[in-house]
Order: sequence, then structure tokens, then C-alpha cells
Amino acid sequence: MKLSRAGWNNVIIFSVMAMILLIHQMNKGLMEPGENNSGQEVYIIDRHSAILTLEVNQQLVIERIGRTWRATPAIITGQALDQMMLAWQDNSGTVVEAPAGLEQVSSVVVTLHLAGQEQPQVFSLYPVSEQLFLYHHSQKLWLSLPLPIYRQLLPPSLL
Repeated sequence: MKLSRAGWNNVIIFSVMAMILLIHQMNKGLMEPGENNSGQEVYIIDRHSAILTLEVNQQLVIERIGRTWRATPAIITGQALDQMMLAWQDNSGTVVEAPAGLEQVSSVVVTLHLAGQEQPQVFSLYPVSEQLFLYHHSQKLWLSLPLPIYRQLLPPSLL
């Protein structure tokens, strides 16, 4: 097949456009939480998001002050507070179907305000036997994490 120089340019342009569309569709399917992603590992919050404030059951408020954190009331301070906030940023869980029987278990409601987002991220945490179920309200997503992670996200001194 013999094509002119302009013809080959068109072939290259359309090939590149097709590759871009293919990559875009693949990323779209991977990045959006859907109903078919059970078993997938997902971070609690986006790793590149900056937490501005964290509220626990609307009783404890932790806010960013420069590069440090301040809790009101001051139940937790210093390195323990830094580690807790880092745990929210770095931990991930496995996407699961909605667990049955959580109605009897009381949950802890955590509200995170992230930089660049108008709406807060609301989570309900359900510690059950050997695991922690975390429900992300805005994404309608259930995550399962090992129970020791619960103590990192919410140290016992807070509850």
C-alpha cells in the first residue's frame, strides 16, 4: 500500500488518537468506584489530599495548624496525634459488599474536610470481631480493614 506523505501523517494522527482514547477508557474504569470492584484495594482517602480537619462523632475536632495538628479538647497530642493523622492518609482497605448484621453494632462517625473539596468526606467505622468495616458515605463504598488499623485511625484514648 503506497500512501503519500500527508496520508501517512493522517494514519499516525488517527493511531495516536485511538491510543489516547483507549488509555482514557482504561483509566476511567480503574479510577471510578463501581459495583464490580469487590476485592480491590482502595485507600481510605486520596493519597494526595490534604486533611484540614477531622471530627469524631461531632465531639472531638482535630485541625491542621501549619504543619502540626491541634485537638479540641486536647485528649491526644504530639506524636500520637501525628501518627493518627498519617494513618488516615496511608491506610487502605479491601472493597467488600455491604456486611450483614451491622445494625446492632454502634458506629463511630468521622468527618474529614479535605483541601480543595467543598463537601466533607463522611465515614462510619464498625469494629467487628477481627476486622473493621468502614463505610464511605459519598462513594457508597464498604471497605474491610484489619482490626489493629482501627487503633491507628482512632487511638483508644479518644473513645
